[in-house]
Amino acid sequence: MNQHFFTMKTFVLLFPVVLLVACQRPQSKSDTQETTASITSDSVSPGPSPVSVDTIAAPAGLTKLGTATGDLDKDGRPETVIVYDSQRESKDEMGTERELHIFKMKDGKWELWHKSLGAVMPSQSGGMMGDPFQQVTIENGCIVLHHFGGSREKWTNMHRFRFQDDDWKLIGATVNFGAPCEYWTNFDYNLSTGKIVYEKKTEDCSESAEKPKTTKISKSFTHKLKLLPGMDEFKPGENEVKLPGLEDTFYF
Repeated sequence: MNQHFFTMKTFVLLFPVVLLVACQRPQSKSDTQETTASITSDSVSPGPSPVSVDTIAAPAGLTKLGTATGDLDKDGRPETVIVYDSQRESKDEMGTERELHIFKMKDGKWELWHKSLGAVMPSQSGGMMGDPFQQVTIENGCIVLHHFGGSREKWTNMHRFRFQDDDWKLIGATVNFGAPCEYWTNFDYNLSTGKIVYEKKTEDCSESAEKPKTTKISKSFTHKLKLLPGMDEFKPGENEVKLPGLEDTFYF
């Protein structure tokens, strides 16, 4: 894990973030992580009652952390995504490794479609905040992974993966970090178009912590990648973008 990401930029916005990429829609966050969050999203075609995701047995040695159900391939039928803790030590020694399993319904049963390692952060990657994994959701046909961490300075990130060209590709990333009475920074990166929206708000609490004086700047940039990162090789927080004309560098 890029050390700079967790030391220099480990903080979180304390207000709702406006997501500007294709797979966004309003969301709410729980102050505490649910061990087996179950989220259903995206309408599907009417038909026979779906088989419960509870019929998907966790593989030996894996513990379920979060679940989401929704249409991921535009066939009008729901898929299911489950995030598991593997209880295996991660290669970077940041806790236990996580697995993401994607299931499709076939002949009335859930069958494993794809398994991925790396896109869900290890169990101790959240710094003093502990386990960084918040939840997995399905939004507008995309798998969205939510992470959170830091100490006084906190960070959140959201990564959006879409099935295209017979692979799961990262198409969007939102990174937020900051600390009260200092500053809050938000990067929203649409990898499909290359557009980056940068916002930074500074806070001066010298006169009042409840009503700090604030200044805000907002800029847009374009940073188009030759190839979209695939889910299987993606490592959150280890991908650098330097913003032209600014001292800020962010890691998604």
